[in-house]
Amino acid sequence: MGTTQRIVPGVTGQPNWGPLNNAITRIAKTVEEENKEDGEVEVDEEQHEVTPEEAEKYRRLVNRRKGNLKSSLNNLVRTGGGSSNISKGGSASMGRAGRATASKFTSVFYDIRNKGLDQTLTDLGFNLEGKSYESVMDFLLIYCSSGDAGMDETAANKAFSELTEIIASETGGDLDLFEDYIAQIVDSEGLSDILCTFWGLYVFEHLSQRFQEKITQAKGETISKETFRIIKEDILAQVNLLDADKKISNIDWRGAEGSNAIESIFESILIIISDGN
Repeated sequence: MGTTQRIVPGVTGQPNWGPLNNAITRIAKTVEEENKEDGEVEVDEEQHEVTPEEAEKYRRLVNRRKGNLKSSLNNLVRTGGGSSNISKGGSASMGRAGRATASKFTSVFYDIRNKGLDQTLTDLGFNLEGKSYESVMDFLLIYCSSGDAGMDETAANKAFSELTEIIASETGGDLDLFEDYIAQIVDSEGLSDILCTFWGLYVFEHLSQRFQEKITQAKGETISKETFRIIKEDILAQVNLLDADKKISNIDWRGAEGSNAIESIFESILIIISDGN
């Protein structure tokens, strides 16, 4: 299968995903060990007290998992050629589709702030009259899509799709509230925050696509789901650490300022998650 070929070390013309594959597998192993420990405790739950030895064993397991999480993200960025190369669109494995989708949705959101939702959609060839919230989101998903040619495009599309779900949870699926929400975030640092979330989801999707099926086959669906839940939460938590002075407001997201901001925020995120690679 295509995914398997991409992670086999030494395939001509393909990045070496071996170290990253090993790090993800080790994360899954810690989840497997923790589930086993939890199961043993539940058997004797009423009379079981956690011993110092058990507490220390759990601490070591968590620390090992943290190290493997960091190793996996380090290897992902290194395999892509480093944070600067990826954020500038110079990597063949990731970055280009993410930049394209980010550029599209920030430009659309900027136009909604300046021209309103109705006029923005009209300019894009979409008649808002009588349309539901879901129809508008479906249109934006297609418009901002990077196509479906490969893993990078799929990662960008899935990340933006989840981002629209997050926005829907903030606006209650109401188009008037959606328009107000977009205007508000463009006028503040909110669009930078949205970009940070998008980039975090985008990085996660690259890991999920390449390795989740493999972990499911090796460890089972329960371990696989828990492994990638942990990975996703870790990435998004790190994304939230972006310094306030790196966040941007009141710029032209359609012009060079916007393009530079997208690249700068992306590079900052990659540096945070990979310890500066």
